[in-house]
Formats: sequence, structure tokens, C-alpha cells
Amino acid sequence: MLESIRAQAIVVIRFSYLAEAGFKLSREGLEGMRRTLYDPARLERRFRLFEAVTLPSLAAQTDPDFTLVVLIGEDFPTEARARLERLLEPYQDARVVALPVYNNFKGTKLAIETCRKESATHILSIRLDDDDAFGRDVIAAQKALAPCVADLGPDDSPAVICFNNGLFLEIGSDGNRLYGVIEKLPLGIGMGMIAPVGARPTIFSTDHRRVHTRWNVYTEALTPRFIRTVHRDNDSSAIASGERIDHRAEALDELLARNFPFTRDQLLSLRP
Repeated sequence: MLESIRAQAIVVIRFSYLAEAGFKLSREGLEGMRRTLYDPARLERRFRLFEAVTLPSLAAQTDPDFTLVVLIGEDFPTEARARLERLLEPYQDARVVALPVYNNFKGTKLAIETCRKESATHILSIRLDDDDAFGRDVIAAQKALAPCVADLGPDDSPAVICFNNGLFLEIGSDGNRLYGVIEKLPLGIGMGMIAPVGARPTIFSTDHRRVHTRWNVYTEALTPRFIRTVHRDNDSSAIASGERIDHRAEALDELLARNFPFTRDQLLSLRP
């Protein structure tokens, strides 16, 4: 089956997308969520991390052949949408998709469908939040691993690939902290699902911590491939599920130089 797979890698980012449910903010109701998500000060903080962390990690991919979809609500503030569109201009295959209020699965599924290429036999949907970062070779690793993992299971069965080795960056008014983690549960950053075109599931079909209960999952633990930012606007509990590693400064510098387009000083100087 490997020879017949032509997978299109699609990275999906929800940028303050107003969804029906699925977040802690959902308890505020739609109007409460809209006020919080579109608050100018909060949006500015999101843009700051998006521009400083997320986009540079995508621009630095060793394999630049991927589609980038940024999902927003159809009532997203006009000036903020224009800013997003300007930021995506340098990417060879990137777009902003604005949709009405749906649940997260339906919204992300529709966003993926807007950019599917006719030549693809499979979709490799990949998660990324608007405040986190990929390691340089996430796209390359997904493309290499996903078809192999899919080939191990039944024909046309989805398979999931994730990376549980990376860094947490805590950003606070009393200074930032940067440390390593080895997660014991699947982590969403860089997590991908390969499935045949037309299949219902995508990587947003279930909680990323539970994908291993529904599909075959391969977890790569040796290479640091994510940076998760921890800050005042996190919607989910930003707590490592496994082992924390307090690297020495020199080891952090080497790790970053090898795997990410950032220096330790750049990350530690980010402001909340």
C-alpha cells in the first residue's frame, strides 16, 4: 500500500475560532466566548506569540511542502483578519478560512476540505495551536512515518503519529522558564492523522490525549519536536503529563540550535 499513498500534509491552526464547545471558555456561552476571544488585548497577545513562535517554526521546516490553514470565525474582527492574511503571504500554500460557529470537529473538517488537492489519495491532518511551535523536521517526520504506520493496520484505517519529547516555555511577569518534558500521554502539538481522502476522521476527531484508545498510534520519543507555551491565556491545563527535564543552559542551547529556529535568549525574553 505504501507505493499507492500520495498524502497531502495539512497543518490546521484554530486562531481564536468561535466554536460551540470543547474549551473551558465554552461555559461562558457564545456571547461570553466572543467577548473573550475577540478582546483586543487578548488578540494582541495571541498575535505576539503567533508571530514570535508559531510562524517562525513553520517557516523553518526542512520540508516546506505542506498546506497551512488558519481557521477563524466568520465574525472575526476585520483588522485582525487582514493582519493574519498579511502574515501568511510568505507561505507557498496557506490560507485563512472563516466559518460560522460549529463544533471543533466540523469546523476543522470543513477547513481541511477547502484545500484538499485532487492528486491526494490520503490526507495527513496535523494539529498546531496558534501559540506553540514545531521542531524543524515535524513535517518531514510526519511524511516519513505516517504512511509506514498506516501500512501496519487494516487497509483504509486511520493512523496517528505524535511526538512526546519537547520543551515547555512558561511565560510570566516574574520571568520565563524553559525546560524539557517527555510526555506519557499523546500530545497535540505536531500530532498528525493519515486517512484516505473521504474518510470521516481527522486529527480533531477526538481528544488528543485519547487518540491511542481509538486508532493505531506511533509515538516518537527521541527527538525534541515541540515547544509548548504556558501563559495566562491557555485554555487547557498546561501541565506536563510525564517527566520534566531541567536542562543545563549549555544543553538547552545545543538542543535549540539542533531542533528549533530559536535561541534561549529569544524565548526567555518573550513577554506575557
